[in-house]
Amino acid sequence: MLERKKIAAFTAGLLLCAYAAAPALNAFADEPAATTQTATEKAEDLTEDDDDISDNDEDADDTYIKSGDFMYSLTHDGTVCIESCSSTAAVLMVPDTLDGIAVTELGEKAFGSDPYATPFTEILLPASINYISDNNPFVYCTQLKSISVDAENKDFCTEDGILYSKSKDKLICYPPMKGGNTFTVPDTVRTIGTSAMYNTGLIEVNLPKGLENISFFALAGLTRILSIDLSQTKITEIHPYAFSGCTALNEVKLPDDLTYIGGGAFSGCTALKDITLPDALVEIGQYAFVNTGLTAIVIPDNVAEIGYCAFGYHSNEYENMVADDSFTLVGKMNSAAQRYATDSDSEYDYKNNFTFVTPEEYRQIQDYLNLERKKSGDYEYGIIDGGAALTCCYSDESGVLTVPDEIDGNKITKIYPSCFTIVKASEIVIPDSVEELREMAFLNCTGLKKITLPANVKFIGDQAFDGCTALEEIEICGAETIGNRVFCDCTALKTVKISGSIKDWNDDEPFIFCTALEDINISGDGIYCTDNGIMYSSDKTVIAAYPAAKQGRSFTASPDVTEIKQSAFANSKYLESVKLPNVKIINPYAFESCLKLKSIDVSDSLRKLDTDALYDCKELKSLRLPKSLTEIGECAFGYCYHESADSENSDVADELVKGFTLYAPKDSEAYKFAKEAGIKVVTGTTKLFGKNISSAFVYSVLGLLIAALIAVVSAFVGKKIKSRTSGKPSSTKSDNDDNDEEEENTAEDEDDEEDKNSDEDDE
Repeated sequence: MLERKKIAAFTAGLLLCAYAAAPALNAFADEPAATTQTATEKAEDLTEDDDDISDNDEDADDTYIKSGDFMYSLTHDGTVCIESCSSTAAVLMVPDTLDGIAVTELGEKAFGSDPYATPFTEILLPASINYISDNNPFVYCTQLKSISVDAENKDFCTEDGILYSKSKDKLICYPPMKGGNTFTVPDTVRTIGTSAMYNTGLIEVNLPKGLENISFFALAGLTRILSIDLSQTKITEIHPYAFSGCTALNEVKLPDDLTYIGGGAFSGCTALKDITLPDALVEIGQYAFVNTGLTAIVIPDNVAEIGYCAFGYHSNEYENMVADDSFTLVGKMNSAAQRYATDSDSEYDYKNNFTFVTPEEYRQIQDYLNLERKKSGDYEYGIIDGGAALTCCYSDESGVLTVPDEIDGNKITKIYPSCFTIVKASEIVIPDSVEELREMAFLNCTGLKKITLPANVKFIGDQAFDGCTALEEIEICGAETIGNRVFCDCTALKTVKISGSIKDWNDDEPFIFCTALEDINISGDGIYCTDNGIMYSSDKTVIAAYPAAKQGRSFTASPDVTEIKQSAFANSKYLESVKLPNVKIINPYAFESCLKLKSIDVSDSLRKLDTDALYDCKELKSLRLPKSLTEIGECAFGYCYHESADSENSDVADELVKGFTLYAPKDSEAYKFAKEAGIKVVTGTTKLFGKNISSAFVYSVLGLLIAALIAVVSAFVGKKIKSRTSGKPSSTKSDNDDNDEEEENTAEDEDDEEDKNSDEDDE
């Protein structure tokens, strides 16, 4: 797989320079030629055998037959395939026979391979030609103005000097020196062949709605064309280098059903500063947009693969690829766009370091950049949607700063990114008129200790209070949407109070690294609630956040709780014991770095223990996991951080917790995980009174207890029977038995009392 990747990258690197030369290097073809080796095959041979391309050509020439100005080979049918031509005539008439053999095919270099030594301005093809290489043998004919085909030819035709298939469903060659500024491709055309319009000088090309295929280099090198509209075509794939080197191209409209953009497809389109990719797109090839004017790109959610150097790269004067670290990728979290932003490969010695933002963040950034700003007093602002958006506060107030509700007669409705970054105030009072806190609004506002957001603030952007290291308490009175990492690194935050109706909180770990947090209080009818300072889903089936500094050594979840969210208990300072009687899912990092945690009892129905769920819990020396557990993430348990690891020298940072033991059923997933990791694992045990005891021992003790119980019951029953039968009178009564019966009843009562005393003694 790696070798194929290297071959592809090598070939693509060669082709990347092709648009700068006069003709295209036809390294790809829709189908391989019947009698000649394709350039792709030669590139593979070159990689495998380390031969020079020119040597391959010389070897091929040795097998060809010379006849006048032509070199040819014989096809499988015994007919002629023209491989090269040395004629110096301006008008070239291709013969219908050579050496008495019918000429039926044109190889990929039939008319030469030197763009500076092909004099042909017109080429006439005979009726006998039935195959023309898909690698376009006319591509090096840089002086060509017209192509003609005998009217009797059954496979090809020409119109106005342009070569088509007979049915005109394929455009094979538009002669580069034909002239003209505008060309409308006939409605019958379904395919534009390899290099078909390469370097033609056209300014405008109109494509038919029925077009289905654009081949390699098909419209490459059109240095005067300004726009391409594919939106009404049936194109689903754009082949590699199809539009490469169109240096004036500044507008491209792609079809909705497009799924693939090939390598180098728009490479060298230096004027292209913006392009909208369709939602159906799945794959973007390597070098697809290298050397373009793009500074940012929005990647659709469906894109699963982005090739090497697809975006954010340009070639320098030495033809080396250089990254533009200011390039921005826009996409959803955990997508191909986010992966590409930091993609790396040691084999190719590269590492991307591009900016990644979500679509909402990108829109906000664009709004911010486009905002016309004014200064008034201690504030800078702009007008948007009829209200004032504060963009910067210059106040040097160190105590309480009260923000006005209007500025220059305009209601303040928004607070923009970094607005309060340089403010030193310990408390900031936000007016009721404010509706939005944009992302990073209070970024690194290190003096801020207390803030209340009024009920009208419905939106709080990503990282709104990121880096507010002195912030101790915050009250949010009406927010409906809260972004990601809003309280990131708020290491002094102790209390959070939220009321209203939270409809969306875009954060799987809302209070991560809030190491001083003691209490969370959420009221209202939103998607979260709290109980005893702990954050739950509204139905209390999911624990979302347990304050890291919450007092108490132990915690027992209610039977309703079935899931622990990501990082919910992470960094807890005081927890030593946790019981989760009915939890089925424990998400990543759930108990990471709970440094005092000594025991955790999980449910017998636990199904999933995800990545790093119990990572770096150094005091947790034993763990019992059930057979029901089928999903176990990397380093889920038994691992801790190796503090002295040197990551720069590739030291492994994860190590096993010393003295850790797993108790699990044999051949269970937990058992297999432990065995593979080298964790000590014990099977055949039962937990009793908080201790892991051998099941065999437990069963033997139970057996003895049952046997003893049976003996006691047997003795008791025997004594009852004996006492009742020993004092009974004869079944026959005399006439004077009344007194005897009374005495007998008295004796039975005495026996009963004696039995009672005996039972008490047994007890």
